[in-house]
Amino acid sequence: MTIPVGVLLNSEYSARELASLGRLSEELGYDQLWYTDNRLFRECYLGLGALAAETSRIRLGPGVTDPYSRHPAVTAATMATLDELCGGRAILGLGVGGASFRELGLSTPRPLAALREAVDVIRRLLRGHEVTLEGKVVSLRGGRLQFAPVRNHIPVYFATHGAQIARLAGEIADGVLLGNILSPGGVDFYVSRVQEGAAKAGRPPESVDISLRPEVCVAEDEAAAFAVMRQRAATRLIWTYPHWEYLDHLEVTIPAGLAEVAARGDLSEVERAAGLIPDAVVAATVAAGHPERVADQLAAAFRPGVTRVTIRAHALPGGGIAPVLRAFMEEVVPRIEKRLQASSPRPTP
Repeated sequence: MTIPVGVLLNSEYSARELASLGRLSEELGYDQLWYTDNRLFRECYLGLGALAAETSRIRLGPGVTDPYSRHPAVTAATMATLDELCGGRAILGLGVGGASFRELGLSTPRPLAALREAVDVIRRLLRGHEVTLEGKVVSLRGGRLQFAPVRNHIPVYFATHGAQIARLAGEIADGVLLGNILSPGGVDFYVSRVQEGAAKAGRPPESVDISLRPEVCVAEDEAAAFAVMRQRAATRLIWTYPHWEYLDHLEVTIPAGLAEVAARGDLSEVERAAGLIPDAVVAATVAAGHPERVADQLAAAFRPGVTRVTIRAHALPGGGIAPVLRAFMEEVVPRIEKRLQASSPRPTP
């Protein structure tokens, strides 16, 4: 049993470090590389262009862009250009969350309509159509790409921990990245939503690539790894407050004191929040520790319908993520595959 594995790199690295991480990811066997489109960080598509020049096999895409800060028609042209640069390896990640909307004065209305309309516009433009649309969110008048794309279909993935967007992914997307959903019950819930969407559209459930997308820190020093990921989980809770509906599906409870800290929205209080976050919340949303422990956690989350895993790696203090990328692929993935092989039904003689 072989698990396809992707990697998400945050747009925090220098150009030289990004190129090195891209080459390493490809050498280790990661088959997808997603690069975050955080509007006031390093520019996503310049980074992806650099990665296209440094790699030859790994698929590349924004992880993720959105239909608000970039018009979907511009995204179609940009993705077609990236696909040309990397020889047909482009993949497109779309979502409706992320940073810096407030700073840019952007609102994010009607997320389901925005994603549906964005996918429609992008796909029609890639097929060479002239597109006019007056949608609920997206408008375009006589838009047409002024060059011929390398491919007329670039795979589209949604990144989400929202139930409605997971359902929409099953209906119209090629894949979905389930962000920080690691409890077995939570994974079952979201896989069911994707499959509901696929059934609505008359698509076979296996037509949608469903990826776990956890944040991980793999290290022999388990205490240090847990401290890193506990702080990361606390940061995410503050950042996403009050949109915590997904936690209900993970069957975890947030203490009132932690909710009060998160409600203030002050990231300087991350240390305090980390001290309040229950172990069950950490375990349900991120993975940390020795390769054996991380493999146990992720193998349990590989429920029927899940087809791959995509990680965002975090380093121990003072280190880089390269050792984590290597340890995950060389030490964690073989253990996951062994566990899944042992638990799969044996054929009847």
